[in-house]
Amino acid sequence: MITDQKILGEGLGFDDVLLVPQRSSIRSRFSGEISTAARVVRGVPEIQIPILSANMDTVTGWKMATTMALGGAFGVIHRFMSIEEQVKEVRRVKERMRVMEDHPPVIPASATIADARRLLRERERGYVIVHAGESFNGSFLGIATPRDFDAGASDTPLDQIMTPLERMWTVPPGTTLEGAVDVMKQRRIEKIPIVDEAGHLVGVYTMKDHEYYQHYPHASLDAKGRLLVGAAIGVQEGDIERALRLVEAEVDVLVLDIAHGELDYTQEILRRLKITERVTTPIAAGNVATIDGARYVRDCGADGVKVGVGPGYVCETRDVAGVGIPQITAILNAAKAFQNDQERIPIIGDGGIRKPGDVAKAIAAGADTIMIGSLLAGTEESPGEAVEQDGILKKMVRGMASASAFEKRRALGESTTSAEDYVPEGRTTFTPYKGKASKVLKKLRGGLLSGMSYSNARSISEMHEHAQFVIVKNPLGPEQRRPLQS
Repeated sequence: MITDQKILGEGLGFDDVLLVPQRSSIRSRFSGEISTAARVVRGVPEIQIPILSANMDTVTGWKMATTMALGGAFGVIHRFMSIEEQVKEVRRVKERMRVMEDHPPVIPASATIADARRLLRERERGYVIVHAGESFNGSFLGIATPRDFDAGASDTPLDQIMTPLERMWTVPPGTTLEGAVDVMKQRRIEKIPIVDEAGHLVGVYTMKDHEYYQHYPHASLDAKGRLLVGAAIGVQEGDIERALRLVEAEVDVLVLDIAHGELDYTQEILRRLKITERVTTPIAAGNVATIDGARYVRDCGADGVKVGVGPGYVCETRDVAGVGIPQITAILNAAKAFQNDQERIPIIGDGGIRKPGDVAKAIAAGADTIMIGSLLAGTEESPGEAVEQDGILKKMVRGMASASAFEKRRALGESTTSAEDYVPEGRTTFTPYKGKASKVLKKLRGGLLSGMSYSNARSISEMHEHAQFVIVKNPLGPEQRRPLQS
């Protein structure tokens, strides 16, 4: 017998609501009156565009994460690779730009040009600091660049082709990037070491880093001026080591990648990382869709909550398991769960975005940021190569609970479930090639700016406060009426 306790309510998805236009004093969405700055998680600097690229292996590797951060957004590198590979991907993002290089590539003077080239391929920098002996203690002999490499053969020792310290221009500690740039311009050089009174290397300024800051003024940066990046972890014993290695690589956010966040696993791994291992790197956890689920993740110690069960384009949880809550209602539930909190942890709306207007709706419902998967899967920066199908360039996109993704997890030792027992809750398909991710990002932000303008909201917090919805009735049978409770 079906009772009132069995039917908990009705839910709203993106297509079931529209934002109500309101009297607005905003003159133009592009006038600079509107700020889309938002927090990803507690304890990390705000990003200027509240959009995250999803931790899917057909969406976010180091290229996507770099592009997102340069554009003012945020990328979460997927975990379906070895720990060493994921650590390397994080480091590639962190190496891209910085105010000052305080961990420059160093190499012994006895090393060869071939050795230096290998090091630079790994570090993606344009120089090596050459030192005496086998280990670097702060003292150095000179610098070598790819231009210097042309002066010798692959087996030529670096001390024969480097620019020695006595012929180099340096600056003292305390010199600003702008001050160092002035010196580099005057001396027509592209790199300048910071050297203390004892002759020890403190760091290196480069013109390339300065140019990045000029070209990407709204980039998402950490306290050292490096690009922000997140990385996903699982809930198995091996993921403790993965998390610790990622923290060592200075990842900015750990994202607990689990389809159903309201499990004991969530509490166990958060306690292990935060209490036993004393990890201070912020952790986002999920996914949840109810009031109780959001509170559970918060009470487990998460610094941000991922909201969304089944809304993704390549997710089939609702079809296979019959489980899910429409995404607008899921976000409303999380917002309600935290409404009385003195310091509310940020809400990440994960999945279901098909159109730019969906971003505005998700923010209006209470999300601080939005996680995007399939819309970014077909871009230049997403992992994998574009293929031609029926004369159209396409790229693969798959849910991380799909059969092909499951086989990849098994190969990596991430799952002990037999192939015969596994029931996929995701699908693999191909999406048209969309070009650069920055174009998708620009379009999504443009839709958000418009939605905020119509709602007379100059900030994300004002969007939460001012925006209102109207339900769009479906003449074939209305599915939603009131927010679903826990």
